[in-house]
Amino acid sequence: MSASAYLKKTGVVCLVVLMTMAGGPGASAQDRSSSRPDMSSLGFGTLQQLTKRLGGGLGQSAPVLEGAIDPDVYLVGPGDEFSVSIGGLLATQDPAMVAADGSLVLPEVGAVAAAGRTLREVQQAAVAALRPQYRNVPVEVNLLQPRQFYVHVSGAVPAPGRYLATAASRVSEVLELAYAAKAFELEYLQATAMMPPNVEKPPLVIPSATAERPELNEAYAPSLRSLLLTRRDGATELLDLYRYFTLGEIEHNPYLHDGDVLEVPSYHQEFGAVRVSGDVAYPGRYPYRAGDTALDVLLLAGGLEGVDEIEEVRLVRRGKEAAPDLMLFDVAAVRAGQAEAPALQAGDHLNILGTRVSTEAAIYGFVTYPGTYPIEDGQTTLKDLVQMAGGLKPEADPGAAVLQRTGSQRFKRHPSATDLDFFGQVYLQRSQIANEVIVDLEKVLDGSEDVTLYNGDIVRIPRNEGTVTVIGNVPQPGYLDYEAGRNASHYIDLAGGMGPLTKGVLVLENGTGQVRLGSNAPVRPGDTIFVNREDVADTPELAQLALAAKSDERQFRILRTQTIITSITAAVAVLSTLKGFGVF
Repeated sequence: MSASAYLKKTGVVCLVVLMTMAGGPGASAQDRSSSRPDMSSLGFGTLQQLTKRLGGGLGQSAPVLEGAIDPDVYLVGPGDEFSVSIGGLLATQDPAMVAADGSLVLPEVGAVAAAGRTLREVQQAAVAALRPQYRNVPVEVNLLQPRQFYVHVSGAVPAPGRYLATAASRVSEVLELAYAAKAFELEYLQATAMMPPNVEKPPLVIPSATAERPELNEAYAPSLRSLLLTRRDGATELLDLYRYFTLGEIEHNPYLHDGDVLEVPSYHQEFGAVRVSGDVAYPGRYPYRAGDTALDVLLLAGGLEGVDEIEEVRLVRRGKEAAPDLMLFDVAAVRAGQAEAPALQAGDHLNILGTRVSTEAAIYGFVTYPGTYPIEDGQTTLKDLVQMAGGLKPEADPGAAVLQRTGSQRFKRHPSATDLDFFGQVYLQRSQIANEVIVDLEKVLDGSEDVTLYNGDIVRIPRNEGTVTVIGNVPQPGYLDYEAGRNASHYIDLAGGMGPLTKGVLVLENGTGQVRLGSNAPVRPGDTIFVNREDVADTPELAQLALAAKSDERQFRILRTQTIITSITAAVAVLSTLKGFGVF
């Protein structure tokens, strides 16, 4: 097995993820220096470059294209292969190539100027040259295979130098080569260390210029936002690959031409960046680019959809706060053209203060469509929520609805400064923790009162059972059908009347748990009537507790008597002393 085949089989040849190597948002210098690049499968051009460094070679293969080449954009150059088709059904196909001097040599005709012209211009010129020779047959000239050429990469890349590209290659592809070459060396060393002894390890040729080049300072990283592309004719383009990666703006990732020079500058990650923090998809530090506005960087941090969710941003300038007119700005107003985005400086900090978040409340129980519904925090009412849920079902009990405020952030002070006793303070704290209130939906729905809802509120509406529960000291405890206008004594009679040793009657209100005392207390559907009795220990456990309680009570009385006697003795002693001094 050859070394090149072994490396391909083990999946060593892979592609550097540019934003990881170039210090993407949120990545620190320490993170980048201590971890290997994240890599994925390479295309033909990269594979050819890297296997050449191993002394191998893949031969020729058709490049991968984005689609049909645009004849009005593609510039022809030396090495482009054409096909000349002459005739109808049985047409002859003759190859033609653009020579090193830039001319396209046509069979039996001669040469036409091709280099530097668009593909359409070359095709038209070639057909015009062939037409006198072939007057009465179809003539076509088509690009068969794009040429390969060298472009130059310099600046803050691991392996600067010249790299093969085609006229269908974009800037990002040649940068992948410049980064992948160095990453491939790391993978090569690991892969060859694991090769079987019978496989000859190939030599790895490292260009001396790259090998002798100092490493980039840890505090600096390549800036993919300020790439300088210089064409052979001297024209320049300032490219922002972040806008291509994030927003898909292909004008920042153009096609390459013969002899292009691509310079990758570096930037200081602390002083040459703009920091974005807050609720955004990609917080972190972004390389500053001349002419940046706050909106430019926010688009990179959040994307088109993410920016629409941002409401307000605070701009802080290094060493001091930004001017008052720049400190806060409304992103929606900037997007709508009603305001201008503040211009940025290197070192600025954009802090996203608020985002448009969805607020919702839930309603469960006996409504037509229980579930969670979007609301406007502090504006939607309970009546609105019931209507969104399709209204109450016939069997709902509107008088026992419970509202739970799960998202409450009210500060509830400890009642230590009050005059409440221990049990009162405990009861108050338990009541505060509950965060639940009973609401009267009958009044809410008829408009006599309403309740404002907040994010996270939960409303539960129970069933109206149409019954009253009687428990306690009655012969036949259980559920009884509700009868309007009846008081507690009516239901107690239905349950067999009060048993012996009855101590009192309590009516526990459905939902609230409030207590109404006495057998004449009114009763509503769902209420519980409890008939209390004198203290009777009818189980061993209760008997033991009763004995313990009586023992504690007896000990308390003895202690209280002793305290009184001691106090009286002390008072008599004081009076005797005062009398001895003649006070009395």
